Amino acid sequence: MNRTELAGLLERDWGLLQRVKDDYWIEQKALLTPAAVLRLGDELRRYVRGVRPDWPDSAERDTDLTTHTRLSQALRHAANYSSGPTPGSSS
Repeated sequence: MNRTELAGLLERDWGLLQRVKDDYWIEQKALLTPAAVLRLGDELRRYVRGVRPDWPDSAERDTDLTTHTRLSQALRHAANYSSGPTPGSSS
């Protein structure tokens, strides 16, 4: 790569490129069905297992479980918060 080509890369509007990519993926994700999302996730999992057969290791599984637990608790909290007081509660 010569100086002119390098200067061209440095002068690119990288923010515009990121915005175009973001818009593209927002549109793509809006078109996906839940089944397609699951299929893509499974393809990604298979790819990673092909590249890293040891994945996930026990530490990664523990981290994943902790993250899922926190997310589950947050979703339960949000569901309870948005639905108002539960029957029989003093609030």
